[in-house]
Amino acid sequence: MRWRARSTTSRAKERANISFFIFIMFFAVFGVIVLTELLLLERPPLASSRSRYSDDVQGWEAKGDSGAEGTDPTPPAHAPLDAVWQPVAGTRFKFFVYSAYMERRTVGAVRIIAATKTRGADTVVCRLWLLDNRTITVKARVKPIRENWNLKYSATYVLCSLKDTGVKPQETVGAAVAVMASAHTHNAPTNLLPVLDTTPKSGIEENLHVCVKPFHYSYARDDWLVEWFELNRLLGASHFYMYNGSLSAPVACLLEQYRREGLVTLLQWKLPIVSKVEIRTEGQFAAFNDCLYRSMSTAGWLLVIDVDEAVLPRRERTLPALLTALRASYNTPAKAPSAFIFRNAFFYLRWEDDADAPTPLLTSRKTRRWAAPHALKNRSKYAVRPSAAIELGNHFLWEMAPGASAVGVATDRALLHHYRMACEFGGMQCIMVPSTIDRTAHRWAEELMARVTTVKQKLDKICPA
Repeated sequence: MRWRARSTTSRAKERANISFFIFIMFFAVFGVIVLTELLLLERPPLASSRSRYSDDVQGWEAKGDSGAEGTDPTPPAHAPLDAVWQPVAGTRFKFFVYSAYMERRTVGAVRIIAATKTRGADTVVCRLWLLDNRTITVKARVKPIRENWNLKYSATYVLCSLKDTGVKPQETVGAAVAVMASAHTHNAPTNLLPVLDTTPKSGIEENLHVCVKPFHYSYARDDWLVEWFELNRLLGASHFYMYNGSLSAPVACLLEQYRREGLVTLLQWKLPIVSKVEIRTEGQFAAFNDCLYRSMSTAGWLLVIDVDEAVLPRRERTLPALLTALRASYNTPAKAPSAFIFRNAFFYLRWEDDADAPTPLLTSRKTRRWAAPHALKNRSKYAVRPSAAIELGNHFLWEMAPGASAVGVATDRALLHHYRMACEFGGMQCIMVPSTIDRTAHRWAEELMARVTTVKQKLDKICPA
C-alpha cells in the first residue's frame, strides 16, 4: 500500500510538471509571435511587398530626371491639371489629389483636396514650383475630413506648410504643386496641380452660389432637375457647382446647356476608390470642400443642398434677402453669424397630390410634409459665407474660421423642403408620421411654370429624348 501511494504521488507530480512545461512553452511561443509582429511593424515596407496600388500607379510615373540634392527637380511633362483625380506614386495605400488652393486664414499653406487612407496615411511632402522660378519642397500634413463613417478611405486635406520658407501664401497663387511620397522625393511626381486663388473679390457679398454632391448611378431625373434649377434661380442663386460621376444622356445635355450659359461649373468626378465600400458615397466630402474653396473668391454665400431639396423663405422672396435680413437682426454686425442652418422636412412623393395645385409641377403638387421638422444638424442644410468656413459637412459645418459662427433658422422664417422619393423603414414613415399641408412653394408656382416651359422648349430642340 505504501508503494502504491508513493507511485500514485509520483505520477501526479510528473503530470503537474508536464502541464507546467506546456504552460511555459505556450507563453514562450506567444511572446515570440508578438515580438515578431512588432519588429515587422517597425521595419519599412520592402519593395517586393508594396501594395497592389503602388504597382498599379507605376504606369503613371514620369520618366524624367531625378532631382539630386542641390539641383532643382523638374516637374512632370504635363501641365498642371485642375479638377482631375491624379495619383501619388510610391505610397502603400491609394492616394489621389484633385485640386489646390491658397490658404492664409488659419495657417500659411497650400490646401489640397485629396482622398487617401483614413488612419495611418502615408507620409508625403509637397513640391512647389513658384512663379519666380523658385522650387521648394515643404512638409505636408494629411488631415482626414471628419465625416468619413470610419471607412478605410476618406476625403482628405493635404496642408503644404509654408512655415519657415519665407514664402507668403499669396505668392503661391498660380504656382504648381505636386504631392510626393516622402520616400520617393527624387522621382518625378505623378501629379501636378495649379494653386488657385481664394481671395474674395469685391462686390460679391450678395452672390448666392449652390453646391451639390456628385451625381452617380447615371442620374436621370432631367424633368425634375429643370424645375429644381429654375426654382433656385428664382430664389436668388446665380451659379451652381456640380460634379459628374455618372449622368444619363438627357441630364448631361441639360447640364452642358446651363454650363454654356455660364450658370454651372461642371467638373468631372472619377475617383478610383470604391464608393460605399472603401469611401463614403462617391467621396462626396471631397466635393463639398472643393466647392467651398473653388467658390471662395466669387461667392458671397454658398448654399449646400441636394438636388431633391430647396430652402424656401417664408417672408422674403429670395434667399439673399432672407440672409441679409437675418444678419441685420443682430445689433452688432461684427457678431452676426456667418452661417445659417435650415431645418429639414420631408415632402414624400408617395403622398397624394394637392387638389388645389396651381400648376402640374412637383413643387406645386407635393404639399404634404412632416408636421414636425427634424432637429438642427439632423438632415439640415445650410448657407455659409465661404470665406468664414474651413471644413464643410453634409448637414452642418465642421469647422469655421476664428471668430465665425453658425446658428439655426426658425421654421417661421425658412424651411428646407426635401422632396424624397422613398419613405424610411419599409414605407412605414409614410403611414405613421404626423403630417401637415404646406403650400409655401405656391408663391413661386406661376413664374416657375413659365420658366420651366421656356427651358424645356429649348432643350427639346437640342437634347436627346
